This record gives sequence, structure tokens and C-alpha cells, in this order.
Amino acid sequence: MVILTKEGMTFMKKLLVVLIFTLGLTGLLSATESTLYAKALPIQKITSYQQGYKVVYFTAHGDLQAIWVPLDWFYQVNNYRTSDGFVKAEIVRGTGPKYPFLQIFWKDGKFHHLRLFVVDDYNDISWGTANLAENAAAKFDPAKDPDFQF
Repeated sequence: MVILTKEGMTFMKKLLVVLIFTLGLTGLLSATESTLYAKALPIQKITSYQQGYKVVYFTAHGDLQAIWVPLDWFYQVNNYRTSDGFVKAEIVRGTGPKYPFLQIFWKDGKFHHLRLFVVDDYNDISWGTANLAENAAAKFDPAKDPDFQF
């Protein structure tokens, strides 16, 4: 037979409160799990055009691929939002050895949105100069999802 002292009862009450809090928090976190799948890819070059950004990134095999990200995707004031009302593209400026890179998100197997993590210094070699001879305007279709190659 175990007899608990007053200090033992206080400890047991505290332990019970911590256990209940932990279980409740675990249940809350599991209820809000994300259904998003993400992939990050290093960017070789990002070029700013009047209609958006051309992003040249490295595939898993080291090949270069390009996507065209329309400016409309960066703003809430248009009809090109995600299915849950968020912007389809975000840009994050910073510095460091991990910059620049591209983060792509899918929800239920379909493209959801992307984030561009770019070097905040436009003089960095990751920033390119727009080729005005290139017919870029036709490639920035906000109604069309990017065709990612990995």
C-alpha cells in the first residue's frame, strides 16, 4: 500500500496538470496538421520583367529549368488566389548561403503556391537582366500553373 504525503499529493497534482496540458496540446496540434506538401529548389537566376519574374532553378539532377511567375500572383486584389484565399506567390528577401531558393507547395496533389527566397541585393549574381528581345509577356499567364520539372 502506498501512502502519499502532502508534498507527494502536490507533485501528483502538478504531474496530472502537465499530462493533461500535454495531451490537450498534442490533440490541438494534430487537429491543425497541414495538408500541404513542400519542395525546395535552389535558384540559379531570377530576372524581373514588367509582368513578373522569370525564375531559373536547378532540378534534382542539376539541370536548369525556368518558370514564369506573374506579378498578379503576389497580390490579394486579383482573382488569382489559392483555393483557400491566399496569394499564389510570395517573395522573401534576405542574405546568407541558402539564398536564393524556391519553395513550392502542393495541396491535395495540385499546385497551391510558391515562395521565392531571393538575395535582397540586386547587384548579386543571382539577379539577371531582362532580355527585351525575348517574348516574355506571353509566358506570364496568371491563369496557368507553372510546369515544374524536377
